[in-house]
Amino acid sequence: MKSKLIKFLPFALIGAIVATICDANHVFTGALSYPKPFLFGQAWFVFPGFLVAFTLMGLNYLFAPTLFPKRAASTQSTSSGSLSLFVESLLFFMMVYLLSGFGNDEPILLSLIFYASFLARWFFTYERFFILLFAITLGIGGMAVEGAMTQFDLVYYREPEIFGVPYWLGGLYMHGALALREGMRYFVYQNQNL
Repeated sequence: MKSKLIKFLPFALIGAIVATICDANHVFTGALSYPKPFLFGQAWFVFPGFLVAFTLMGLNYLFAPTLFPKRAASTQSTSSGSLSLFVESLLFFMMVYLLSGFGNDEPILLSLIFYASFLARWFFTYERFFILLFAITLGIGGMAVEGAMTQFDLVYYREPEIFGVPYWLGGLYMHGALALREGMRYFVYQNQNL
């Protein structure tokens, strides 16, 4: 387990860097704002917060196979992955994240696009039951954490439709689950028998 955690640090760092850049797009497009901006309109805790978030999401992914029902097969989802699949899923996640900034003034349409495109990607992926459970968990968890942040006045969304966050945010996290899986496969499960 210790070796998995060490391998996982580069993944968490890459995730935090990408999410911080995409979050700056959210600030730029007005999708969200911080009451006490520090740099590029973002609060001081954005990058460290994403680093913690990706670490926790990765830990959840490590434990998911033991917590989900047995019929949620995860053999391939916990096997070695490839750099090309990781880069592809990361780029798709970044496109969705950036679109959420530029399209945030149409939250219903954005929600439809995000959830429908997730379902299309889910239909053509492997171990669908496992990743669906993980994506739903990540979507609800992400919305709950960010909703709590709005309650503590740490961040404000332009369209706070449910618990202080927009509906489309769950779809963003669900797309993130697909990228997280490929990142975990490439960084953590790569050469795990060595």
